[in-house]
Amino acid sequence: MEADMVSNRAIVEIVNEYRSMLQQQIALHLKRQRDHIVRMRRRFLSKLARRLHRNYILYDRHRRSLLSDVSFLNMRRREVQPATSRHRAQQPVPEQLHLFPASSEHEFTEEQLERFRINHATFQCLYDQLEHELEDADCEPAMTARMRMGVALYVLGTGKDFESAATLFHLHSRAVRASVHLFCSVVNKLLRDRQIDFPLSRKHIRCGVKEFEELVGMPQVFGAIGCLHIPVERGTVKDAAKYINSKGWSSIILQAIVDSRGRFLDVSCEHPGNTNAADMLIQSSIYQRMEQLDGPCQKIDKISVLPLLLGDGKYPLLPWLITPYQTTAQMTPAERSFNVYAAKGRACIVRTFERLVGRWKALNRCSTMVAASCVPEIILTCCILHNIAEQNGSPYKDAWSECHNEEDVAPEQPNWECQITSMDGEEVRNRLSKFMHERFPLIVDDD
Repeated sequence: MEADMVSNRAIVEIVNEYRSMLQQQIALHLKRQRDHIVRMRRRFLSKLARRLHRNYILYDRHRRSLLSDVSFLNMRRREVQPATSRHRAQQPVPEQLHLFPASSEHEFTEEQLERFRINHATFQCLYDQLEHELEDADCEPAMTARMRMGVALYVLGTGKDFESAATLFHLHSRAVRASVHLFCSVVNKLLRDRQIDFPLSRKHIRCGVKEFEELVGMPQVFGAIGCLHIPVERGTVKDAAKYINSKGWSSIILQAIVDSRGRFLDVSCEHPGNTNAADMLIQSSIYQRMEQLDGPCQKIDKISVLPLLLGDGKYPLLPWLITPYQTTAQMTPAERSFNVYAAKGRACIVRTFERLVGRWKALNRCSTMVAASCVPEIILTCCILHNIAEQNGSPYKDAWSECHNEEDVAPEQPNWECQITSMDGEEVRNRLSKFMHERFPLIVDDD
């Protein structure tokens, strides 16, 4: 009997050991399967991201090449044309539908508001804030605030010259010019501080950081910085050589910070076209504001990191301004992957500039509309209007980004590489690169 009991216990022990071993093998097999699935998923995402990014690079190169060819032909045509040809009376255009009678209390229809590039809610929001100043303006001829605002929005949105707008609104070109200048002046006076509110509070910075982290995964980033060259007429500026950029055309530079939603947080447009981004940054108020910014810090890989801006290679690498790694053959996969994630974060400012000049066509035609001294005021006005339109949900049509006329084709933007780096900036970038490498799939850009 005792021998049988001993034999049974031995069998039970053997069975339990076998069951335990089998469970371990099953768990190990499941873990290997999960790891294999994770590796396959990461490999798939990496290949997909690499292929999409490569296709975008090829598309962007082709697009830039076409735009460069068109802008070159357009500039050659302007050089060949007599100077007086720009001021000749234009032929009536199909838009002269007599839809804009200059009556005192005219209510614009949805069709008319579409030509202003905003919806009714945005128009009414603007009108409520500007009505008093526009009504009290001592300008000739006497016009209602609604009509002054409509005239100005039409010119800024479509980029039409003053003579064409005057024909459409049944006004004199001097009245159109006066309405545009008055509207821009009032918008800058009343709305700039309300709509472009940098430096931000700690609460707004935290909100911006959260939105960027949801978009890209990169911590502590609350905005992207970039610059856009706006063409000006060379003959209307003093020291014209200062305005000639590296591409050979005259411009004023718009430098801006935007959030992840494409809203302008800070803008400056006082620098001539041949200023490089590093000098422009140091000379602008953005540099001092960021140096003194009292924002919430975050520990990243054992170091305290300030709120950050993302910039491209035009800008210096600073503790609060992160730029991509310089493309070299010695780049590590983690550095290449970091550049792709950073480019995704900077895409918001590229998209914002595209929507800005797409909605407000006057920005590409400033060189033929107004003197260079008036261009900064128009740029600021369009940035403020952009924020108001985005805030009020005014729809943006993709067709506005297309170049239907030669005047809509902007010359190719200048590009250069800044070699200025700070040791603290390098350390922050390396810690961010390590953070992204440990938590997100590796994306290698073969281009």
